[in-house]
Amino acid sequence: MNKKITLFQLIAISIAFYGSIRNIPTVASVGWYGIFYMLAAAIFFAIPISLVAAELATGWPEEGGPQVWVKEALGEKWAFVTAWLLWVQMFFGMVMVSTAFASMIPYVISKPELANNNVFIVVTVIITYWFITLLNFKAQFGKWISTWGAVIGIYIPAILLIVLGLWYSFKIGNVNLGPLNWETAIPNLDSLDKLSFFAGVIFIFAGLEIASVHANDIDNPKRNYPIAVFITIFLMVIFNLIASLTEANAIPSNQIDLAIITQPFEIYFNALGIPWATNVIALMIALGVFAQLNAWVLGPSKAMIKVADAGLLPPIFQKRNKDDIPVTFILIQAAVITLVTLLYIVVPAINTGFIIILMLTTVLYCIVYIFILIAEVILRYKKPDVVRSVPVPGGKPGMWITVTLGMIGVILTIIVSIIPSSDIPENLHSASLFIQIIGVLLLFIAPLIIYKFKKESWKKQTKQGVDE
Repeated sequence: MNKKITLFQLIAISIAFYGSIRNIPTVASVGWYGIFYMLAAAIFFAIPISLVAAELATGWPEEGGPQVWVKEALGEKWAFVTAWLLWVQMFFGMVMVSTAFASMIPYVISKPELANNNVFIVVTVIITYWFITLLNFKAQFGKWISTWGAVIGIYIPAILLIVLGLWYSFKIGNVNLGPLNWETAIPNLDSLDKLSFFAGVIFIFAGLEIASVHANDIDNPKRNYPIAVFITIFLMVIFNLIASLTEANAIPSNQIDLAIITQPFEIYFNALGIPWATNVIALMIALGVFAQLNAWVLGPSKAMIKVADAGLLPPIFQKRNKDDIPVTFILIQAAVITLVTLLYIVVPAINTGFIIILMLTTVLYCIVYIFILIAEVILRYKKPDVVRSVPVPGGKPGMWITVTLGMIGVILTIIVSIIPSSDIPENLHSASLFIQIIGVLLLFIAPLIIYKFKKESWKKQTKQGVDE
């Protein structure tokens, strides 16, 4: 008999899924505006997506998540597009995570100037990712790294960031944030380029639908799961705001480096007279980021190989090694991530390249969320008799309100992501816009073309020659 998880355990699991300090500099860079962006992200994205995902996950609990829900509502073609987008967006997401890892190494070896050296970052990212890829050809490798890496490299630094940030702010007073008033708290909607940071804040909550797989495992899910959603998101908002606002107070906004997580730690530890602690925290964070990379290498590929087995991709994509590792997919991942990383050579500033990659990743993920929200509406009417342990509260009116809020947030995020950020130099605005639009179009159209030309012979055969 499976033991039910408690409300507290579900909250802890949910935070573990998407808790990270990697996005703190993004929120810090907008100062007091961060309050507006975080609350808007919670109301128009995090809460609606969490509630919708919980209903769909408890109605259709088969492994596969979003692609299963979309298949039930819209059919095989759009399920394939969903699975494809979840796979390719990870290319860019893992480049960002790898960049965070690469930017830690200079602080570990006391060479901080290397953190803004494009060549060093590119070489480190490529070597690191290929190293992790090759290690993951053995399925059992790295489980202990993922467990201890999360504790040492995520939770401890996160607690320290808040404690030290509050201490430093009380010590120096309000020196960089300025007064909190209507003008400093609410972004000027006439300045759309500044709204692009809303996409970066949304990305903090990207992936939260994964936690919905545990919705059936909690006692009294209809009552407790929504409570867990609201408490988790509340804690995430509070954590991110405290950490980001204290960093914004410690560092002028135009000097915040989005890719360097240790920047506030260096200031705090120098103030404490223990500058060597920056090296230690950099090593801890590097281990945590390494653990995240290690955990993510196989996830998207394992979902995609099921798509290949179903005959939606050529047989070469069905290749596995003796440990059941999807060889073709993880090699393609590594190759594409290598090419995307070279963007840092083309773009002179690491910050600029980081922002462009972040925006593209966010747009691709948002398209998946559009499919999920559409699937929720269609399945509520098309298959009303399917039992959902955690339906969106409020019946059909509640469902429509929730989906509408989510759709507003997702569409707004796509729009502001495409608009070049004010933190991207004006001479690169056209290049940024080109990368966003062409990148999204190519990656969206590609699965449609592949699906159109799929062949019956692509389906995986059993030993007896019968289609699986």
